[in-house]
Amino acid sequence: MINVPHDDAVNFRYDVVTVISNPEITKENLKEIQDKLKVHIMKDCIGDSLAITGMRGMIKVHFHSDNPEEILEVLKQYGEILSQDVEDMKEQYEVFKAKQQKE
Repeated sequence: MINVPHDDAVNFRYDVVTVISNPEITKENLKEIQDKLKVHIMKDCIGDSLAITGMRGMIKVHFHSDNPEEILEVLKQYGEILSQDVEDMKEQYEVFKAKQQKE
């Protein structure tokens, strides 16, 4: 687990976008999957900004977390993870602040 000092700009350090393939997934059960993930993420306070979109056979999941690997483990139960993009928002914010100070 990564222990990150929080500041006002970044609640959770990593921005994660994941694409999952599963032929059994339908557009109709996206809400059910989102609700299950929300319970897990919020109950354990391991992330926020959860958003799910998709179509038959594929879902795209977006979330913020200090421990993306925990949520990715949960996501594996919904299908094969085809891609995952993890961005360090704290680092991005520090670059942004430094750039602002130079201007």
